[in-house]
Amino acid sequence: MTNEKQANKAQKITLLNVFEIIKNGGATLNKDGEAVRFSKGYQVSRRDCYKILTGKPKKIVEAVNELLNSISAAECVGLWCDDGFCYIDISENIKSKKKALKIGRARRQLSIYEWKTGAGLDCGRA
Repeated sequence: MTNEKQANKAQKITLLNVFEIIKNGGATLNKDGEAVRFSKGYQVSRRDCYKILTGKPKKIVEAVNELLNSISAAECVGLWCDDGFCYIDISENIKSKKKALKIGRARRQLSIYEWKTGAGLDCGRA
């Protein structure tokens, strides 16, 4: 792979993107690093990947770009910020609430995200 292709592949998001994501409290990104919003369904983590201080935006950029370059087209990289940390994971959109909660529990997730309402749903209370 040429250096130009490596540079393009590695930089799907920038510091400016990360500052905006932190300001907004989080985002869900497609493989191209673009923010997505599904009209329905549930976002369920496939794998928790990073917990990084929000005061370390360069580390967040590196982590997100690494994940964006490793996921399939059907997966997303999710970021959410809380209590001074940015949590980063790989997730998927599941249409059925029942199936999403079941999968979330199996993956030991505390909650899943419901796109229609913008709310987190507790996986412990199905």
